Parts: sequence; C-alpha cells; structure tokens
Amino acid sequence: MGLPLTDVLKMTWRSLSSDFVRSGLTTLGVFMGVSAVSATLNIQSITAAQIAAKLAERDKPYIVPYVYSRDSGDNPTLGKADEQALKQAIPAIRSISSVGAVYSIRSAQYEGQEAQNIEVQSVSLTYLETTGRSMMLGRFFDQVDFDQYRPVAIVDQLLATKLFQEKDPIRQAIYASGTRLVIVGVTQTKSQGLDSKSEGTLWITENFATAIQGGFRFTSLQISPQTLEDMKGLKEKAEKMLLQRYPKMEIYISDNAEDLLKEKESQEISARALMVIGLIALVIGGVGIANITVATVMERTKEIGIRRAIGATQFEIMFQFILEAVLLSLLGGGLAIATIHGVTQVATQTIIQAPYRFSTRNAALAMSSAVLVGVGASFFPALRTTRIDIVKALRSD
Repeated sequence: MGLPLTDVLKMTWRSLSSDFVRSGLTTLGVFMGVSAVSATLNIQSITAAQIAAKLAERDKPYIVPYVYSRDSGDNPTLGKADEQALKQAIPAIRSISSVGAVYSIRSAQYEGQEAQNIEVQSVSLTYLETTGRSMMLGRFFDQVDFDQYRPVAIVDQLLATKLFQEKDPIRQAIYASGTRLVIVGVTQTKSQGLDSKSEGTLWITENFATAIQGGFRFTSLQISPQTLEDMKGLKEKAEKMLLQRYPKMEIYISDNAEDLLKEKESQEISARALMVIGLIALVIGGVGIANITVATVMERTKEIGIRRAIGATQFEIMFQFILEAVLLSLLGGGLAIATIHGVTQVATQTIIQAPYRFSTRNAALAMSSAVLVGVGASFFPALRTTRIDIVKALRSD
C-alpha cells in the first residue's frame, strides 16, 4: 500500500531538516545560479526599457539616402520613381516619406510672441507614418491641402507653447518670415537623432513649399524599416538598389538611430555573456545537487529498504528524493529572485537612475530554471533507488 502524499511531504521535510549544512550548501548553490540568471534577465529588461525610452524621444528609426557625384557636382534628387523602386525591391521598408528643408523661413510670430531659429520642413502625406509621430491637437495635412496649395501649417508642442502660451493654436494665423500660415495641428516634440537648439519645428506641405521657394528646395527621402534591427540590412539593400539606378554616382546613407542600434547590439552581447555565466553557475549548482543526492541515497539505503518493506512503491521513494531537490531549488530560487529584485531596485533608484519594474515573466523564467536544474540533477541518482534490492538494503549497516 502506498504512502499518502502528506506523509511523503513530512518525511521529505524531516530529511532536509536533519542535515542543515548539506541542505544549506545545496540551497546556496542554487541561489548563486538563479541570482546570475535573474540579474541577467533584469539587465536585459532595463536595457530594453532604456532603448525604448530613447526611441520614444525621437522619430522612429529611418534612413536618408543621398546620391551625389564627386566629379561633376550634379546631384540628383530622389523622387517618386525612386521611392516606388525602393518599395518594390525591399520588403523591410515600412514607410517612405519626402522631407524638405525650407530655408526661407527662420522665424514665426503670433501677436506679441516670436520664435527665432525655428526648423521648417516640407513633408509628404506619409510623414506621420514614417516618423511615428502622433497628433496632439487638430489634424495632419490632407490631400486637399496639397492639391489646393493651402497656406496651412503644423507646429510641434515646443513651438505651440512658445507662440500661443495657454491659448488654443488651432485655426490661429501666424506669420512665418512674412508668410501667413494657419495652424491646423500640433504634433509631438521629438528629436530627429541630432542635437538641436531650435525653438520649435513647423511643417508645411510640399506643394506650398514649392510655391513659396520656387525651384530651389532641398528634399530627401526618409525610409523607415519595420524594426530597429532591420536598419543595417535596409541600408545595405538601399545602397545596392540606388547604385543600380545611378551607376556613376556615389551613395551616402545617414540615419537617426545608428547609436541606439550599436548600443542595443553591445548590450545584447553583454547579456549573452552574463547568461552564459548564469547557466554555468546553475550547472555547478546542479552538480552539487546530484552529488548530494547520490550521497544521500547511499547513506539511506537501509531506510529505503525498510520503507519498501512496509509498502512504499518505487515511485514514492524516487519521488521523495526528487522532491527534496525541488524544494531546495525553490527555496534557493525564491531567495535569489527576492534578493536580486531588491538589489536591482535600490541600484536603479540611487546609482544608475534606470527604469525598472518587477517582471513576473523574468521571475517565472528564473524559477523555472531552478526547478529544472533540481529535477534534472536529482533524477538519475533518485532513479538508482528503484534498483535497490530490498533484502540487501535491510541487511546493510
């Protein structure tokens, strides 16, 4: 007749508590391994949050290709045909927009307020999709604005605050270097990946920019990849495609997120190295569990024989030894997760000022690794208990 589960649990606890030194050393080994794994997972979460925060402060990642000639000085402007060719050839492209610098406008005035040194850009309809910006008030340009050359503009929050203070800027008219523009929307203030000391940004439609500047207008294509990781491949494919279209030209491609991509890659390398160290520590802890389980089985041979004689099944004997290892793994893993959480929280609040939030996913992964090591390390030593001869076990000292 098999023993009740409650009796198995009681016997397991008595076995563990009878030798605190052995149980403590086993728990310590698990603690060290899970601490390394938990710390690595926390570092990964923190670095991912840091990069996400930096990305949120600027436009979505994009590249800007330039075609130029070193000899003739004849630098073609990339247009609609190039845009279509790039879209068809490169699946990694999420969106393409056209952006131009409007050099004739450098300031904006509204009633008694004036903003000097503003950035003014002409954009296409896909600008928001490419940059990932959101409208905070009003609307973005529509096709009618383009077709009818409407003198409308969009400003960012920085410029809106500078000119209008607390007043609603929508449908208000401003004068930008003498040009009257009606504000139809306010968008987020974001960095374009470069240091800027401007007092805000103003956008107008491509068609209206052409009308006020004539033929003199520098435009470029902003090409946004599906993900930050696609940036490098997108650069290579775009350069190859443009060299085919402009074989006698030089191609230069800039971007607004290369620093973040390099930072992410270096952090991933560091995280992988830390994870390897954590796994090694877990393996060492597992070896310790295996050795202790083997020693325990040998020391308790007579006990195993007696229990088998009074009705304990092979599975129950084996289960008890595995359960002992699992309990120690849970104890060591739980202490490790709690300790690393506390240390990480203190460090991110007082030392490095980084975003950190307890992750149940990371805790579950770390605890799962502890349990896996406990079960794996104790399984084969525990399996030996099923092969012990009852008569020989009862006769052993």
